[in-house]
Amino acid sequence: MELAKYPKDLASVVFSEIKHKKASFPSLELLTSLFETMYFASIKTEESEPIIFNIVYLDSSSPDPEPPERIVQDRWGFVNFSTPIEFNLSNVIKLAKASDPRTSSLAIHHNENDEIFIWGLIDQGNRYHDYVNFESEEGPERPGVFQASLEGPGNIVAYTQYQKIAELRVNRIVRGIVDVFARGPIKDALQIGINSYLKSVKRNVGLAAYDDRPNWDDEFTKYWVSTICRLILRIKNYGHGGALLFSSVRAERGLNVKYPVSYNRLRLALINRATNLAESTYASDQIFDYIENDEDIPLDLYLEESTTEENLRNIRSEIDGSLWFISLLSRVDGLVLLNKRMDVRGFGVEIKSPSDPDSIFTCSTQMPTETSLKEVNFNHFGTRHRSMMRYCWNYNDAVGFVISQDGDVRAMIKHNDKLLIWDNIKLQAYTFIKRRLLKRRKKT
Repeated sequence: MELAKYPKDLASVVFSEIKHKKASFPSLELLTSLFETMYFASIKTEESEPIIFNIVYLDSSSPDPEPPERIVQDRWGFVNFSTPIEFNLSNVIKLAKASDPRTSSLAIHHNENDEIFIWGLIDQGNRYHDYVNFESEEGPERPGVFQASLEGPGNIVAYTQYQKIAELRVNRIVRGIVDVFARGPIKDALQIGINSYLKSVKRNVGLAAYDDRPNWDDEFTKYWVSTICRLILRIKNYGHGGALLFSSVRAERGLNVKYPVSYNRLRLALINRATNLAESTYASDQIFDYIENDEDIPLDLYLEESTTEENLRNIRSEIDGSLWFISLLSRVDGLVLLNKRMDVRGFGVEIKSPSDPDSIFTCSTQMPTETSLKEVNFNHFGTRHRSMMRYCWNYNDAVGFVISQDGDVRAMIKHNDKLLIWDNIKLQAYTFIKRRLLKRRKKT
């Protein structure tokens, strides 16, 4: 039986990660006290609302020791309090209302007496929030030795820059995440939709422009996957739970679709975005070649580049609106049904599949192995999970995502006569990766 974990266990993991840094960092005892305070705050409320906030561990005497040469207008900044405030439960609960995890953080550090205090606020967190949730394609630098978020009752997540260190989920420590969208049974089952999407883009763009860049397949696949992640994250943020089912089976088999619809706008917008991005990049590369060779540039190339970039701005807004539209469907009782091509086929869907799975296993790796599988009891799950398990068990290649009210997200599929569940899947861009495709840069 796995032993229960506590804030001190999270502190130990974080301390092991940050103790090698050159910056001023807290002792293990201080970290334990910090996470205990955050944990206790998580089970309190303020004006009937849950306590949710971010902290940045940042030296008040040198908060920005190595600023970049070029500072963008919306870069993070700090606001000092006239007097440092003790980091205790009552102060944290009060100050949490002045912060929002999407926008700002409490700046904390320790003093010469080895006491933690709140010395100010960090602003302009929007760009980071948008990037990790795939709402933006570029992310900013992050301040501090480490960052931590209180995301719900008993739920504390610690980061260093864009890398998740560990997460305390009530009584267990979660280290590492499984990217089920990169490889494995989930990716394989969704690949039919990805292939259809790439085929449509190639047909629209033409092979000459498409093959001009060797990594379009990879780039467009990642964007398709990130769109699924964005949809799940938006449903998660409503806090009411929900479920998405991707199935190639005819809707009437094993399902009661209360509200049948045919909504393909998201799929078409994704194809349109990829088409315009490939065409815009191709035009930019040609313009660059003309400039490098000191040749006159055809006017139609400038027109092509300008038109496609304007289209891209509009399409991004269209994709955003389509995701909001679909995510709101999850607020109706029942699951949201999509086919593998990302078309919505119905919502308020009830699963009628009667037979329970013969065997259920949680999986801790992308590809199932003997050591990564752990058998679990079907009856230990709630109604929403059990109904999704029944459907995925009875219909091969169906992929189910279940979002609990407490924020847990599980993916499931039948694989080799086993019902597999992943309960710690990667949904956010934790690791910062610079964009590989830059406009007006000569291709290599």
